[in-house]
Amino acid sequence: MPDAGRSWHALALMLLAGIMMGVALAGLRTVADRGQEFASPGRYNEVWQSYNLSRQVTALAATADAVASGVEPPIRLKLRLGVMRTALLPLLHTRIFDEQAVQRPEIQATLTRLDLASQRWNRALSWQEMKAARESSAARELATTIAASLASEGPALHSLVVAANIAVATQTDRQRQALQHTFHWLSLALLLLAAGCALLALKIILGQRRARRLANDLHQLNLSLERRIQERTQALRDREALLQTILDSSPSDVTLISADQQQVFYVSDNLLVQSGAERVGRFDLAALFVDPAEHARFVARLERGELIYQMEARLCPGAPYWALLNARQLRVGEQPAWLVWCFDITQRRRQQERLTQRADTDDLTGLSNRRALLRATVKQLRRHRDMPLSVLLIDIDYFKRVNDLHGHDVGDEALRAVASQLRSAVRDPALVGRVGGEEFAVVLPETVLSEAAGVAERLRQRVATTPLAVTSGPNLTLTLSIGVAERHASESLKQLMRRADRHLYQAKRSGRDRISQGDGSAPESQVGE
Repeated sequence: MPDAGRSWHALALMLLAGIMMGVALAGLRTVADRGQEFASPGRYNEVWQSYNLSRQVTALAATADAVASGVEPPIRLKLRLGVMRTALLPLLHTRIFDEQAVQRPEIQATLTRLDLASQRWNRALSWQEMKAARESSAARELATTIAASLASEGPALHSLVVAANIAVATQTDRQRQALQHTFHWLSLALLLLAAGCALLALKIILGQRRARRLANDLHQLNLSLERRIQERTQALRDREALLQTILDSSPSDVTLISADQQQVFYVSDNLLVQSGAERVGRFDLAALFVDPAEHARFVARLERGELIYQMEARLCPGAPYWALLNARQLRVGEQPAWLVWCFDITQRRRQQERLTQRADTDDLTGLSNRRALLRATVKQLRRHRDMPLSVLLIDIDYFKRVNDLHGHDVGDEALRAVASQLRSAVRDPALVGRVGGEEFAVVLPETVLSEAAGVAERLRQRVATTPLAVTSGPNLTLTLSIGVAERHASESLKQLMRRADRHLYQAKRSGRDRISQGDGSAPESQVGE
């Protein structure tokens, strides 16, 4: 019977140990799953996707206006429509809007409306037609329709962005509550484990009577335990070395620092060098930032408990570069800490700047194109609404004859020569651009009509007295016809350009090689050559 009692106790202890191990493993598995869920890439992309869709719709509307007015070829509309469709597709299939407490069917209606409309426009724009002709009346009509349709989508897109933000916030709150419930469950499990440990301790105390008889066995067990501890310690060291290797090999620079920035748990060698610190203990997060204001904003967001995702900032004052920062709060033991990792995006920023410059520059002359010139002029007017502003519209006389007699290479050289003379003849803040085939524009801020007419006359004389050398014949003399207009109070830029165009027409109709600044009433169409 005593043996049966000991067997019962042994079975009870084994069962309790099994339950404890099961609870511990279940808790660890739950924590790992939650951590994997929150650390998975691509979360909360719907906010960025909604902003991106809004930007692409705005860009599509602008491209449609440009195609409708003949500034851009129809192929640009086809490409821009494809980009907008790419931005739209992820939002069509997302379930994030189901997270809202109050359902908003107008959001899905907006997405469906944009999807159906973009499919219809995409079918209407034929690639063969785009390749067959640079300009297509059908494409322009469709561009006009697209621009008109998208003009009223602003409020709906704003509502879409707001709904995406609210939905992501709601989803995050629900997940936070679920995580809180998980930790409550783990707390209960820890209490059960504590109770089990107490029972085990009681059993150990009761088993001390048999300790003397098992001294030799305990000695052997201690030796085995020491060996296992050594093996476990070595395994932990190997894991730490592996983690160190992974962090050092990562393309992102990483630091783990206490929230009070007094203790550094880990910092990549690259960040250590960039901060100018000699060792880890002297690493200073503020020394990484080129702009102290950016560091202050970064720290303020972390102190508010925000999750920082893809914040752009300039790092390393000694050799500045653009970096993409990500950061989150966590705890190291009982101490709050910040995990910060960053990635060098200098090359991407440079590529974006080059693409922006190419989009705003005329390839042949290097001047601003029509869109960039008008955009810069609008910025000038917004900053100084009441300042005087004049516009020169310039046309090279008989330019078609130059192309016909000397070829397009000479024509291109003539355009570059005139552009160079215009650029060197005016000073900042004047704006110079090529707005047509042989047509240029000069915007003169803070300039009244009489002063603008003087500038126009100097430009006309300068071009007329500077012959262009031509390898296939005698030097080529070019002349300019110039229309001058000063902006009236409350006049739009479009109206100002239209008046300058009428004055240019008047100058050409009056014999060319002259300027016109009168109140002409001629139609807006250009004369030949």
